[in-house]
Amino acid sequence: MNAMIKKAALAAAIASAAISAHATDLIGGGASLPGVAYVGDNFTNTTPQSRLSTNAALSAGFGYVQTTPNSGSIFDVFEQNNPSHTASYCQTGSGTGKRVLLGASGWLASGDCRDYSASPEGFSGLNALPDFAGSDAPLTADNIVTFQNGNQAARTNLVQVPALGAFLGLPINIQDGSGNPITNVDLSTADVCAIFDGSATVWSDVGVPSSQQIKVVYRSDGSGTTFAFTQYLAANCNSGSIPTFTTEELYSDAISLSVYGGRDVGGSGNGGVIDEVTGTPGAIGYANFSNVAVEPGLAYALVEGHDPANGGSINVAASDILIDQVLGDNDSVTGLPSPELLQPASLREGCLAVVDPAVQLEQVYPIVAFTNLLTYTENNNDPAATQALFTEVTAGSSSLPVGYARVASTAVSNIISTCIN
Repeated sequence: MNAMIKKAALAAAIASAAISAHATDLIGGGASLPGVAYVGDNFTNTTPQSRLSTNAALSAGFGYVQTTPNSGSIFDVFEQNNPSHTASYCQTGSGTGKRVLLGASGWLASGDCRDYSASPEGFSGLNALPDFAGSDAPLTADNIVTFQNGNQAARTNLVQVPALGAFLGLPINIQDGSGNPITNVDLSTADVCAIFDGSATVWSDVGVPSSQQIKVVYRSDGSGTTFAFTQYLAANCNSGSIPTFTTEELYSDAISLSVYGGRDVGGSGNGGVIDEVTGTPGAIGYANFSNVAVEPGLAYALVEGHDPANGGSINVAASDILIDQVLGDNDSVTGLPSPELLQPASLREGCLAVVDPAVQLEQVYPIVAFTNLLTYTENNNDPAATQALFTEVTAGSSSLPVGYARVASTAVSNIISTCIN
């Protein structure tokens, strides 16, 4: 009897070891724009706001605020469907997310994610290499060079798939002469241009009944949200042979901050922009609409009568998914990015997809971003778990918060199923 018990215990131990050996904590980070969809809004209820949402025991985040994914969020549903796995996400911003994944000098997944009280240094992972990253700014030709000099030696080539479309909102904090909040603001495209090119300095300049100075709140970090917003500004506000705006991840590269004459305030991440708008009378910023929507009492402007709360669907045709293309330099007149073939040709494995950036400018609600998931074609930590996560994000059953839409694409699902090892 005792021998049978010992054998049963040994078998159970072996089975347990086999299960734990296949348990994987997927470590990722990057864009803050998809944060509410990926992990829910628990992070918005911490002080300061948490960048890191995880159910894994990550020691590198010690000393900084972190939280867990909400029930029903994409990552929570992934973990329910794959009970031996977790998925950790650090909202560093797209620029840092890409640097960590590509292996830019000085950037490691094991660097501290931190929270919105300090700049992130990584994803708070236990290893130097990440499992995945998120970016609302697609890979560029320069990014490919960074990868060749960085993580390509350890993780072969790249996977990039469009994951979600998202509306950007324009949060506002405006008061009338009696100090009452003004919440019913409908800006024309020309008004938005005048505000962000600095020519409108008080709210009455754009027809809003307030004598408050306009304070422009922008993303201070490298950001795909900024990429999408400055592309909208470049498409609608430029004229003549020298562009006022260029499409950039860093807002201070898109336009000189001197045009605001000191009426500008920087904020890190979508959450940081919202905090600055909330605390700055006369302010307007730009952020993922779902972040705006979950902030109690925060007003936002309509654009040409369009409300991002009911902005309609986000439409992407099969022909809008570009394979083995990256973004090249901005056009010297329009300030808009141009896709070009991935170089060198040896990297063209059919594993790198991007939504044609022009499609962002063709939706009913006029300010739209697309967020991408990135990983490697080979030598992944756990390719099956990574595939399962990417599939849940792009084609899963979890409901999405207002302002998001999945990019439904056969090309995307084919890349996920064939390119990750």
